Amino acid sequence: MIESYKNKLFSVLGDSISTLSGYSEPDYAAFYEGEIKYKSGVFAPEDTWWGQVIERLGGELLVNNSYSCSIVCKHPECEVPSNGCSDERTAALARGGFSPDVVMIFMGMNDWGRGILPWPEGEGKERGLAVFYTAYEDMLAKICANYPRAELWCFTLPVSICTKKESFAFPYRFGGRHIEEYCEVIRACAAKRGCRVIDLYRAGKPHDTIDGFHPNAEGMKTLAEAVMEILE
Repeated sequence: MIESYKNKLFSVLGDSISTLSGYSEPDYAAFYEGEIKYKSGVFAPEDTWWGQVIERLGGELLVNNSYSCSIVCKHPECEVPSNGCSDERTAALARGGFSPDVVMIFMGMNDWGRGILPWPEGEGKERGLAVFYTAYEDMLAKICANYPRAELWCFTLPVSICTKKESFAFPYRFGGRHIEEYCEVIRACAAKRGCRVIDLYRAGKPHDTIDGFHPNAEGMKTLAEAVMEILE
């Protein structure tokens, strides 16, 4: 199965965890730039989780559409271009007449961090549009429509550690919502669309970070290894 990805074109739809200055678009929204590169040890694609996965599969990066601080969810009243479910981001995964063979979707950490409702509760704009499930489902629908031949990989949310901060304890809840609730949404939406689930949460391999959430070079390696183990 692994051999089948050789020479395939990979695109990434992500948040700050998947950014890298000079490689992610839009570049001005990259977390891994300047001083952060030195703090994390993440300087080049080979230091990132996505770069390592693509290299080990023998593939090629087509587009990395990763936007720092971005969420999947839409605004109840208008469309925000940085949101993962927006028309703009879901249509920006191809380049030069080439469409991706695989789209790796690693988003949702910021939705969980902001305590956005994971599942619809009742009716109305506030509860019917801005919730994580509705937005994630919409995001996948748009990507499938734009790139019908692409294979979609949906990443669940991983647990992290911070070896430089002994006091750090991973907060499984934000805004009263457990991270597992968001992982369940991702699994449900992926199953509905026939997408592959890269279940980092169930893999149970916490990755090291510089601040509790953003991987350092070692943490990126852990994430890449987890992805490869799941694929294998």
